[in-house]
Order: sequence, then structure tokens, then C-alpha cells
Amino acid sequence: MEFVTKRKKKRGDRNDGHLLRKAPVINKLMAGLYPNRCENEVSAKKDLDITELLKFIKTKNEEDPLKNLKFFHCFIAIVTRIINERRKLLCFIKNGNFYEKDEIKISFVAKRGFSDKAEEAVISYYAKGEDNVYSVSQFITGQVKDARDEKKIEEKKQRSDSTEGLEKLPPFIFKMMIKFLRWADKHGCIPKDASEEDPSFSTVLVANLGSIKSSSVYHHLNNYGNCSFMITIGSMFKKEIINENGEKEIRDFVDITATFDERIADGFYFIKTVNLMQDYMNHPETLELKFCEDSGLKA
Repeated sequence: MEFVTKRKKKRGDRNDGHLLRKAPVINKLMAGLYPNRCENEVSAKKDLDITELLKFIKTKNEEDPLKNLKFFHCFIAIVTRIINERRKLLCFIKNGNFYEKDEIKISFVAKRGFSDKAEEAVISYYAKGEDNVYSVSQFITGQVKDARDEKKIEEKKQRSDSTEGLEKLPPFIFKMMIKFLRWADKHGCIPKDASEEDPSFSTVLVANLGSIKSSSVYHHLNNYGNCSFMITIGSMFKKEIINENGEKEIRDFVDITATFDERIADGFYFIKTVNLMQDYMNHPETLELKFCEDSGLKA
């Protein structure tokens, strides 16, 4: 399948999406009757068998230690492939209309330290068709390193000092500003520069709770922004299963919880999407292909 590409804007399009003029009537009806994204969430929890993926990661890192491939890097690559193949995941609803994004933006949060007071840095990966799991790994490794670099943290603090002035605004001015932001979001007037670092304007927001030794949890969507897809990843664990030969076997697993906007597609579509993640886990060699190349796996 051809990779998601930028398209020329037409009348009725927004800064962050193209108007879908032929959305199914039932979906349009749901968008009109239930206008808020948070009121239309459907959540799916699944234990994914990652045994083959961990073997793949170990083999590749032994062949070339500089690759420094990690499970999270592979997961982001898998999610990128799935979104490109399952195009309804690019859709969002605003002001009763259906829109489709023409880029894949995956956002996640990196803690700058492992303490309660440690700040968080939002990292956004904009996928390209020529990328594969190794370029994703290089990007994430570099971004996380920068997020924890003391010098760069100080530079970013200096650039963001302007937000401190918001604390000095009178309450009624602050509320007027919030109302304006909501209006601008509703009508697609949020500037691109303002939304680029905002995780609320993402194709999917991923939270790696396994890094803090937690299981996955349900995470709500936001009415603000255009993110209709949220995933949390839990800790890895071992589980005994009965294999195809009827024998007991210990396998490696990770639990995930995905939240979707059900106005965009039905539950069957989302369950098939989650199941496709398992197919990629079972065939990790497909992650070495460029995202614009066909993996041969289908939902």
C-alpha cells in the first residue's frame, strides 16, 4: 500500500485534516447525536505474545550492538505500519464533520528523570515512507537523549519562559483565552506551529507504562485536538500457554490497552486492528522493510 502523503488542501479542509465528504450515514448520525469524543470511547485490552519479537531484537543487537534496538522502538514501528494500512485510524471528527489526516504523527512522553518531581518531555515522531524500524530506533534514541540532556533542558526552559506570564493573567482573561482556543480548535484555526508539539494533535498517543513497572491502563481521549487513538503499554511478563502441539510452554507477553473513538469505525474494525499487532509481533522480520513496502500481513 502507498504510504500516507501530503495532499493539496481543498475548500472545507482544515489545517490538520481533509474533509471526508462521503462518510457513511450511520457515522455522520453518531457524530451529530454524540458530539464529544470522550463520550464515544471504546477500549480494548490484550496480552500480546512478544517472544518472537524479543528473539529478533536480541539477534539484531548481537549482530550490531550499535543498533541498540528496543521493544518500544519496534512497537512504534508496528503502530506506524498498522495506521498506514488501517486508514480509518487517520480520521477524526470536529464540529460534526469527518476529516482525514495526511500524515502519521506518533507522540509519547519521556520522563527526564525517575522521580516524582522530574519533568516530562513530549516527543513526536512524524513517519516517512522510507523509514523502517532502524530509523525509528535512531530517532527515538536521539530524542530521548536530548530530552535528558541538562544543557538542552535549560535551553528549552528559557524558550518556554513566556508561558509563565499566563499565571499573572486575571482569571476572566485566562478563561476568555481558553474559550478562544476551544473555538479555534473546533473550526480548524489552530496554527500548525502551535499544534506540532501538542500531543493532543497526534494520530496516536502512546504511553509506555512498562518503563515504570506498571501494567497498561485505560487512558481517556480528549475533546480538544484531533487524536482519536490512544495506547498504553504495560510491563513484560511470562505466561504459561498450551501451544499448537498441546504442550505447555512459557512465553513472553506484554499487555496493552487501546482506546478509540467508536464514531469513526465499529468495534470489529478496532479489534482487528489490535489483532494485527500480534501478527507483526509474530513476524518481526517485516519491520526491516520500509513503511512504503508491503509486509504481506493483513488484518
